[in-house]
Amino acid sequence: MMHAGRIILLIVSALLAGCDAPSPLRGECTGEDLNTGLLYADCSRGGPGIALRTDQPEIGLLDRVTAYPVRGDFDGPVQGVRPDYLFYPVSAEALVNRAVARVRAGYYPGAIEDLDSALNFNPVAADAFYARGRLYVLIGRPRQAVSDLNEAWRLTGGRSDIAYHRANANRQIGRLQAALNDYDFVLKREPLHVGAYINRGAVRQLLGYLPEALADYDSALKHQPDSREARFDHSLVNIARGNFPAALVDLDMLVRRFPLDLNLYRSRALAHALSGDVAAAHRDYEQVLAAFPDDADALIGRGRLYAGSSDYKAAEIDFIHALRVHPGHAEGLLARGQTYGAQGRLEEALLNLDAAIQNAPGKAAAYAARAGLYRQIGQMARASADEEMAARLLSRPGSAGLRWR
Repeated sequence: MMHAGRIILLIVSALLAGCDAPSPLRGECTGEDLNTGLLYADCSRGGPGIALRTDQPEIGLLDRVTAYPVRGDFDGPVQGVRPDYLFYPVSAEALVNRAVARVRAGYYPGAIEDLDSALNFNPVAADAFYARGRLYVLIGRPRQAVSDLNEAWRLTGGRSDIAYHRANANRQIGRLQAALNDYDFVLKREPLHVGAYINRGAVRQLLGYLPEALADYDSALKHQPDSREARFDHSLVNIARGNFPAALVDLDMLVRRFPLDLNLYRSRALAHALSGDVAAAHRDYEQVLAAFPDDADALIGRGRLYAGSSDYKAAEIDFIHALRVHPGHAEGLLARGQTYGAQGRLEEALLNLDAAIQNAPGKAAAYAARAGLYRQIGQMARASADEEMAARLLSRPGSAGLRWR
């Protein structure tokens, strides 16, 4: 018996001969989908734009299939995505198109398979390297992403979209200067690229260039005043620089727009606490804990407020609660260790600070706090060693404590 796939190919070959359209993107068989703005092939008698159901080839032919644009553009309309269909005949371009559809549909393994196959068809298909590089960024394989995007860059002679996604990959693996160079390249060619301003600002934060990071967020907000991400990161830089009134302006604006985003209340509570408005900080932490009573960060933040007002019992209750929910939370161990130290419970304090350092070896504040305890108990050599470590950590790029995005 002839294999079903062979039968399908014979049917398709016969249909191709009777189709009026010489190309899937031209002729009577094609049109433009008004919902997506994309060209489609709609040839009931078959033709180069016909599609086979690749997961169930015995079903036969489909009347209509959307032809997705190449270059690996994952952004765009999702409506009409058909990740289970493939143009006939198979080509690198068709495989890239289906991979893009599969990425949009969240089917990443199938997209990787299609892009691998596309590069087997055409080892110098720049769009396949570009799409696979972007996908590797999405799924957390940044080193492979950089390799593919480097190849796409070489094959195309350098494009700003490739530079942008390569910068994002380099950021993931800590190659901050390489990322910064690529963002600079993008912004020289696309001075209105809001995403590049935001991401370059994030890299500058990590490098400790806070005024420059703030300038990038200002540029992003100039071009897109309602950018939630730019506004939020703008507030974080202002907190790190000690400009709490400016940070609170940003955070108040965001809370009004997104009243259900509890992360905004946590950040605003921190800004209030650092500015000395303890009552306002309490209100924001209570807002978070009313929704999520086990929120470790809010419990630790409120515990610090209690400790600051010498209500050590209430502080300890919050720290114990947070560490029960999130054992090993370095900030919780640090806060509890500092609170025990303030009460003269030095042995318990040292145990907590040791654990904080073990769980977060790069936490300068934990070394500084432990150094203070060592001095209290006369262990000067250990105190000096911890002070040196704290100073070394604080001198590193990104030591301002801003988040990795």
